[in-house]
Amino acid sequence: MALVNCDDFFGQSVTVEDSFLYYPQEHLWIKAAGDVYYFGVSHAGVILVNGFRYMEYAVDPGDVIDADDSVLFVETFKAMINLTSPVEGTVEAINEKLKGEGIKLLDEHYYKEFMFSLRCEGLDPKTVFISAQEYLEALLRGDADHCGAGAKVMRRNR
Repeated sequence: MALVNCDDFFGQSVTVEDSFLYYPQEHLWIKAAGDVYYFGVSHAGVILVNGFRYMEYAVDPGDVIDADDSVLFVETFKAMINLTSPVEGTVEAINEKLKGEGIKLLDEHYYKEFMFSLRCEGLDPKTVFISAQEYLEALLRGDADHCGAGAKVMRRNR
């Protein structure tokens, strides 16, 4: 597993895990396991919100949701965020460890903890999500308030 670094991302170094897919609109990483998709927050997403304070889920396992339905509400040091689902599906699991102030775990373990998972039968992930390289390129272009011009990119293996 390798990480791609984007240096000088708002004065910090941000990593992009190349084994995940990404949904840049919500700064989510995605890991597929058959028809089940696990969603977590990317390192860039953590930096952009300046840390987490509190989180509540708007769904429970077994709920059927549509794309753009609310999944969870997060209080950060910058704002209140209503995170919506990028796809339709059935909620498989929510990460109970992250409820309430447990969300602070994501400030340092962003690629180790998923937030929720969905069963999405028949989903072609390439139609919704992008690769790690494409996400990095979006960060470097400055899409959606990301890395500015002149950021240095390095690859390192773990």
